[in-house]
Amino acid sequence: MCRVRSSSRALAQSWVSYQWATSQWTVPLFESGHVIYVLQRLLFAVFSVFANCFILFYHWTNPPHPKFTVLKRSRYIIRAHLLSGTVNVALPVVAFCTTNKDLVTSIIWITVAFDVVHLLTVIAQSPNVNGQRNLIVPAYQFIAAIKFVSLCGLVWATRKQSLYSIERLDWLWTVWANHQTYAWVRVWIVFLEVCQACKESRYTVAVIVAGTIGAGQAYGFMPILGLLLWVLAYHSVLERRTYKLMALYREGKTTRTEIENQAMQCELQAMLQFFHEAHHSLYNDNRYKARTSIAQQVLVDEGYIKTVVDDATGDSSIEFAPLNTIPHEVQALCIFKTIDVDDSGELDLTELAQVFICNGVSIEQTTAMCKLAFTKYDTNDDGVIDLDEFTAAFQAYYLYQFNDLYYILRNSGAMLKNIINATLHEDYKASGCPFAGIPMDYDTKVLDWVRVVQDSNRNAFEHAVNKVKKGLLRSVSVAQKRASKMAQSFKDTL
Repeated sequence: MCRVRSSSRALAQSWVSYQWATSQWTVPLFESGHVIYVLQRLLFAVFSVFANCFILFYHWTNPPHPKFTVLKRSRYIIRAHLLSGTVNVALPVVAFCTTNKDLVTSIIWITVAFDVVHLLTVIAQSPNVNGQRNLIVPAYQFIAAIKFVSLCGLVWATRKQSLYSIERLDWLWTVWANHQTYAWVRVWIVFLEVCQACKESRYTVAVIVAGTIGAGQAYGFMPILGLLLWVLAYHSVLERRTYKLMALYREGKTTRTEIENQAMQCELQAMLQFFHEAHHSLYNDNRYKARTSIAQQVLVDEGYIKTVVDDATGDSSIEFAPLNTIPHEVQALCIFKTIDVDDSGELDLTELAQVFICNGVSIEQTTAMCKLAFTKYDTNDDGVIDLDEFTAAFQAYYLYQFNDLYYILRNSGAMLKNIINATLHEDYKASGCPFAGIPMDYDTKVLDWVRVVQDSNRNAFEHAVNKVKKGLLRSVSVAQKRASKMAQSFKDTL
């Protein structure tokens, strides 16, 4: 055993010495700064590979969120994203572990090809990403830009004949390191969840931190600073656009038709959703959280939730049927009733669009999904979606959301014990405690346009309104045309 270990150590040392001697690098092999540099890379690689094993297993064994699968185009994009991401996570590891120059070169070119595909899918999906998108979208854009720079460097290094294998591997490392952002997103989500921190914004915080880790590992401090500046710039531009759109919506409300106002209101809701944490589950949104009781009543009436009384003790308990025993029709009914906010038994354009928007779907994809529903599944052409049409059009959606809903119902007892509302106790109010009227466990409310007008952003909103009144007639005309175009798109489906 000792002889095997000695020969393995000697082989490793000879490989490192050979690569170093044949490269153009002049840094001493065992200089202290270099040892620390290599050790950091080694630790980064070990944690990244470990995290990726779990991530790849999860994504290959679980279906993606329905917002990535309802449309045919989205299905192709998510599949290409998963395949290219898998290749670029696993294949470069082989290049780092071999001394075969031809194999390394082949791996580099395969990595380049799949990375181009991966970058295109990232750009295509970024408008529909989860999290607080005024932060996450620019973060993803910047990470993609840094990776594109690394990719160009890798192509240059591969084509430059005077460079040796170790220089090319270093450029491959920068590409691979940037690609580990998603792995570190998951590491940070688990860390924050274990620490019970940032409940409503874990994914957003994790993406920002992971982005700085990947870019920092590849290039040092400058990309981290660049990421922060780009996010701030994006947020500033988005905020200005939002105020302007709100002003245009209010000023032209009386001159537009009802369906044009509906279309523009959907666009405004989608814009404002950028400032709210979008989740996979519909029931993280306060507009739907309270409606879980409606689904609970359906399940009680259908016999899938029962009160069981112990004859011996007289104690009662709640019994839930296994999820796989609940028919799809019942699951569809539960989700339909929770999103039918006016309890009309039908979903109009606004109700249907709002479901997708609160899940972080862009206005473009929301329009496409609504158009699909009204053109293909509105069989009686009445301009609304009834239960049967919803069941036929959005099976992937209601099955996905019912899983979350049923989890909430089954675990409500454990959840309720963590809710402490100080306002229930009159003694707290009299104590003069500055936190007396604040619930200890509360959920961030969705930022809607009424709240923006009435809250601390009133001045910025009024400034935008005044600008519209003074001379933005051309912008109003553009907004009018955009609303008309969207309205016509919706009309074509009705």
